[in-house]
Amino acid sequence: MSINNTQYINKYQITYENAGFSTTITVAEEVVNITNEGQDSEIVTSYFRNVLNLSQLLTSPKTGTKINPEKAREILDTNIFELLPNQTTRQDQINEFFNEFNDLIGSTPPFQDVDNDGAGESLTSLASGIDSGSRVSHENKSTAYITRLNTHANTNNQGKTLESMRNKLNTYLGDVDNVVQVIPDQRPEYENKSSGFLKIRKPNQAIILRNPNDMLEFQKGNSYLTDGFTITMWVRFVGKTGRGTLFNFGNPTSQDSPYGFRLETITHQDANTKVYHRMVRLVVYDDRVNQNNLYDSHFGGGPSNPTTGEINSRHNTLTSGTAVYEVSPWDYFKNHTQIPTNDLNEWFFICATYNPLVDEDYSLNLTGYALQNNPDYLTDKQFWLNHRNSGGTLAAQGKRADGDLLGARCKVEVISRSDLLRARGYKVDSLEVDVTEPEQEQQQSGN
Repeated sequence: MSINNTQYINKYQITYENAGFSTTITVAEEVVNITNEGQDSEIVTSYFRNVLNLSQLLTSPKTGTKINPEKAREILDTNIFELLPNQTTRQDQINEFFNEFNDLIGSTPPFQDVDNDGAGESLTSLASGIDSGSRVSHENKSTAYITRLNTHANTNNQGKTLESMRNKLNTYLGDVDNVVQVIPDQRPEYENKSSGFLKIRKPNQAIILRNPNDMLEFQKGNSYLTDGFTITMWVRFVGKTGRGTLFNFGNPTSQDSPYGFRLETITHQDANTKVYHRMVRLVVYDDRVNQNNLYDSHFGGGPSNPTTGEINSRHNTLTSGTAVYEVSPWDYFKNHTQIPTNDLNEWFFICATYNPLVDEDYSLNLTGYALQNNPDYLTDKQFWLNHRNSGGTLAAQGKRADGDLLGARCKVEVISRSDLLRARGYKVDSLEVDVTEPEQEQQQSGN
């Protein structure tokens, strides 16, 4: 007897229609197996497959009660924090750095103001030792501070000192450290107190001092030679060229019976720059018995000799009997007091002095040791202008009494009116004075 097996598949579907649109979904398939279909021994078995889980698509309607938010806030804590640690901000890091830095820097060393300028700049040996001993380069202990100086740093602290930190910070603060502050000029401006001046057209013959019945006071007993004299005057030169006598008595450079003194000005044009220079000199001839010496106001030092390229030494006019300008005019021109020629509106105060108490003869024969081991004193401009006094050194050698004057007997010094007013605290503008007619000659000097 044969066995027949037959299988049928039944599909269960749901059709959805809306506004003419239809969709069919198969929700399950039933598989039916029949053995010996149509016979008395027929057996039917079935099972489902590809069953759609409708529980995921269908939800039961839910009901609830609306919550009052105001009452909920009274009960519930709405400030919710994540379970994370507090995060450090950049400002927190900076605050921590400065707090730690202030703990590690240590106390300020007790600097001393040794030059009384209001700023401490020196440490005693004891204070320096205490400071360096408290820092980590000396001993690595829990209370040690940052090393202060680079010279005190050990191997572990190279580049980790307060000094190295300061040097690095300087590179960040150029706009603070290098600012040039313009300080307002609070000086009062000088106003001329005179509306004009005495104009002399022919200065060499302008003023003659004469006593018909007797000698002038400075002539009596050769007072100008025994007591000395000082000539002062205000001068303004209206030209850059020429020479002239500012003040004279007799003729000290005469080849025949020289005597007296002369204060004069001379100009010279530089051959290379074509710039004119003006100098002023004083020449005195001592014609007394057993004297017969000539003195002038040149000094050693100054610029190099244009001919030899060497620094000029003080010329000995006592042995030569001739003023240095007559010996070598242009080589020694700048070894005399100079007056600028660039501003013809400027006035100059000239002070010429002859001091017989200065031992010029001895000064010309000093040893190097006598001038505090300065063998180049012959080229020392300040010495010949009587700005140095080595009498004390000479007294130690038993040669001269302390306080004796050395240098040159004749000296000329000049200051401009502008510089003098500035020194007195005035702000100087133009010092020009209007005159009623053009000036062709120079005041108080030859042109």
